[in-house]
Amino acid sequence: MQCLAIHYTFGMERFHPLAADTDAPPEELALAQGECALALGRLDGLLAGLTDTEKRLFCVGLLREVLLSALAQAGFADAEHQFNAWFAGLDRGPQETPLTACSAYAVVRALLGELSHHPWEPLADAAQTIALAARFGADRPMQAEDALAEEAIGRAITLVSQAGAEDETPLPFAGLGHLYALLRADPLFAPVERAVHIRSLGNRAVAIEQAAPRTPLWAVDAALGRLLTACGAWQLALPCPGAVTAEPLQPQLWPGERAIVSARTLRASATRLADLVVKARRRAALMDAQLGHLRASARAPQVWIVLAAFAPLGLDQMASAFGISRRGTYAIRDALVAARMARRETVKGKVLLVAEEPRRERLSAPLDQAPALSHPALAEFDAAMTDIDQLLARTSGPG
Repeated sequence: MQCLAIHYTFGMERFHPLAADTDAPPEELALAQGECALALGRLDGLLAGLTDTEKRLFCVGLLREVLLSALAQAGFADAEHQFNAWFAGLDRGPQETPLTACSAYAVVRALLGELSHHPWEPLADAAQTIALAARFGADRPMQAEDALAEEAIGRAITLVSQAGAEDETPLPFAGLGHLYALLRADPLFAPVERAVHIRSLGNRAVAIEQAAPRTPLWAVDAALGRLLTACGAWQLALPCPGAVTAEPLQPQLWPGERAIVSARTLRASATRLADLVVKARRRAALMDAQLGHLRASARAPQVWIVLAAFAPLGLDQMASAFGISRRGTYAIRDALVAARMARRETVKGKVLLVAEEPRRERLSAPLDQAPALSHPALAEFDAAMTDIDQLLARTSGPG
């Protein structure tokens, strides 16, 4: 019987383009690491100067970036296309393929659960809010294979802690090299060999080579900030979406080549987070112009933060995430729409509130001319919430 080999070319290339007879020159490595260090330091400085509103906007935007990056790394090619409808419970989750080791639901559940306990309070609060609003997997019970995502998070934290334990320099590159060595030796994260399946076609045996399943490197992205804070490169142990890739894990790379690739991907991740800071500052300025007169605990700004930085919301999601009554959701919806900071969209029979960012020429209008600011239902609702907050403050003391 003849044997015919068929190779599927999707997935990772067999040989990395940097692989050569000799290692990369030291000058190229120094340049890559210098650019990475500059990006890390710039982001750390940007984060230190954020206001409370900017922090909330940044953290909600960061969560979206973390989830989408994790789903893409896990092999869900249609994650970004499906994300908003899936978050609202209006459509299926991203499509599973032979490359996905666990469900998309398991990935987002594990990440939101981990980040809900993050030591930086704005990020933990944002993760808790998104978890309450999410309709991910509303019709999908927990399955045995979903335990892989929880295991990946725990294992990643362990390896990152080991990698940064002895790094006494203010730069993360020694620890990063140690981390990739640990990942290459770990059965959960090391690249899996391509699978070969033998199929009979008539009188021939056909060997079909398929791309290997993805290993859960998204979990290492979520924990990588611990390494950066351990060496002093960062003050906050933020997740680094897209920073850890399978490229540096390939055995054919020289040490310098591996270090160059890892520095470049970390720099790209830090640059994306810096872009999120810029967006957060711009959106915070819009909020201040339109809603800055409201009290700090008002729900309308909190709702708009999620709309603008994460995804559209249904009224039931608003009620779940912010503890708002049905009447209160109507008031907030109508106020944001009247202020042209949001619009209504009907998707599969469900009304969603979608963020709008007011045009620059409208920002100079006096506050008393903004329709939303005098909306009776919003004013009544906000006054009621003030009374509740005051009552809770009086009754929450000792005893």
